[in-house]
Amino acid sequence: MTFSVFISKATAFLMSLFLTLIPYAGISLPGLDVSDENCKLNIEMISDTHIEYNGIFRQGFMKQGFRTMSRSKADIDAVLVNGDITNYGDEPTLAQYYELIKEFSPAPVITVAGNHDIGHVGDRGVTDITREQALENFIRYRNEYLGTDYDVNYYSTEINGYKFIILGDEVIDGGHWDAISMSDEQLEFLDRELAEGTADGLPVFVCCHWPLDHINGEDTVWDGSGIAEDEYPVKSILEKYDNVFYISGHMHAGIKSKLAEEKTGLSSAEQVNGVTYITLPTYGIINWYGLTHSGTGAQLEVYENRVVFRPVNYITGNWYKNSAYTFELS
Repeated sequence: MTFSVFISKATAFLMSLFLTLIPYAGISLPGLDVSDENCKLNIEMISDTHIEYNGIFRQGFMKQGFRTMSRSKADIDAVLVNGDITNYGDEPTLAQYYELIKEFSPAPVITVAGNHDIGHVGDRGVTDITREQALENFIRYRNEYLGTDYDVNYYSTEINGYKFIILGDEVIDGGHWDAISMSDEQLEFLDRELAEGTADGLPVFVCCHWPLDHINGEDTVWDGSGIAEDEYPVKSILEKYDNVFYISGHMHAGIKSKLAEEKTGLSSAEQVNGVTYITLPTYGIINWYGLTHSGTGAQLEVYENRVVFRPVNYITGNWYKNSAYTFELS
């Protein structure tokens, strides 16, 4: 990293943190609720929990987050945990995660695989399984929880009539510890599911741990962390359809205010060529930009003509009003 690039990143970090913390729109009082009683779908979203077997702190964060959700004044239709569930992809931690969500989650959980769940096997000698074995374990545990028999790391589900498409790494040719590999079959699946889900004008939600290149400030936060269009044409597939929302994690990017987006180009949510991109902050460990502390995620609310994105701290129950977005549906 050159000195000029370092200065640019440091400036963006400080500005994104300061402009999100200043109380021009503020942090609202604790307590989960929807913003309008006509809500048709209410989803709680977190990512990058990075739990470890018998690691009390990050598992404690999840338990407390679920307790906060359980006290919501509004019904919760599902919880999305968008990748990097574990830190090292070991089976004991994966088993513990599913025990945790079965005991504490107030709603069904959509679980997405991240690079730490499949690509980081063998880190620090925690496990000696291969990436292929980690992938098999992840699919097997998710099938047991969902009562399904998928043999691939992608699928779709419906919640209150709204389609959620879950994408994932397929460990093609051994895979890469930090990147996603996708088959032509997965890309064709994405295209078919989007066509079906958007046919009646409803929004569709694509959940994938990896962001896309050049979206939500990816170039600044973690250049090279996203899905490159020339390798996997996910972006061009998304852009074929109306009312598509792409939800990612991975960047440890924190919650940024609208003012931080305006001044630094870093955003938690934005629309590009008709597609809405949401990058969730890290829940279990520190973030790099915007709000750096743990426990942050977002509530997604769907209404007749709009979708609302409302960042929240699930440990404290505090809303970040200056970072909320409303996206009108076409």
